[in-house]
Amino acid sequence: MDPFNGVKEDAYDVIQRLETIISQRTSTQPSIELQQDFTNYYEELQETYEELEEALKLSSTNPQFYNLSPKDIKQREQTLRDLYNRKTNIKSKWDNKKFRDVTTMSNRISQDDIPENPFRDQTEEDDVTPTMTNYQQQELIREQDTQLDDIHKTMMNLNKQANMMGEELEDQGYLLDELDYELDHVDIKLQRNMKRLNIFIEKNKETASNWCIGILVVALCVLLVLLIVV
Repeated sequence: MDPFNGVKEDAYDVIQRLETIISQRTSTQPSIELQQDFTNYYEELQETYEELEEALKLSSTNPQFYNLSPKDIKQREQTLRDLYNRKTNIKSKWDNKKFRDVTTMSNRISQDDIPENPFRDQTEEDDVTPTMTNYQQQELIREQDTQLDDIHKTMMNLNKQANMMGEELEDQGYLLDELDYELDHVDIKLQRNMKRLNIFIEKNKETASNWCIGILVVALCVLLVLLIVV
């Protein structure tokens, strides 16, 4: 089987998942689950790309074995270049979006550092400055609430998984106890049958000895009769 075609489709599927994750990112700070999904899928894409490189090297060294022509090899090299460009582009999109988010937040915070206008009315300054500070505080609180909600969801998922694992281990423990009981029961039956078999063998030994002696006596009598007759 050609090792290249078996991996190529997986790589394009992972690229589609990564593009979907980037499109789902709407907030300034992505959720923890979204970051983990992107990292996991990107690592999977990197490993798949490396597998494709190895597959291309393998098929290039012996194209006749895989029924490949030079044109097929060039097409696979083009596919590999396309995957590399799309992989780099996805990473760039993710990093650029992070950079834009940080820049936007920095611009908001930098508004506090605007030089004061000496000709501005003091009353106007008292009205505007608290409003900007409250906005920044509300924005920060919303972001913290979003992160805390994501952490809470992650912890709930981990708790569910831990409960499921605990129930599974408990069921496995019951099965092992039943198996141990059955093994003990079988061992007792086996020992009992072995004792019966040994008794039967001993009895047959004595019976066989008696039969042998009887046969020998009959044989001697026959021989004596033959000698007397002759």
